[in-house]
Amino acid sequence: MFTERRIALAIVLAVLALTLVVPLAAGQSPGPIATPFDPRAEGEGPGLVGAPLLAAALVIGLGVLTTLLTYLYVRLGQRRT
Repeated sequence: MFTERRIALAIVLAVLALTLVVPLAAGQSPGPIATPFDPRAEGEGPGLVGAPLLAAALVIGLGVLTTLLTYLYVRLGQRRT
C-alpha cells in the first residue's frame, strides 16, 4: 500500500511538471519581432541561429535535475533493514 502511494505521488508530480514545462516548449509567436530568447534570432557567429549557449545551459540543467531526481528516487526506494 505504501508503494502504491509513492507511485500515485510520482504520477501527480510528473503531471504537474509537464503542465509547467509544456507551455514553455510551445515556442514563440510567428511575428517578425525577435526577443533575445527567441530561437529564431541571429546568433553570435556564422551558422549559429538562436541562443545556442542558452540551449546548452538548459540541456545541462535538465541533465543535472534528472540525475538528482534519480538519485533521490533510488535512495528513498531502498528498503531499510
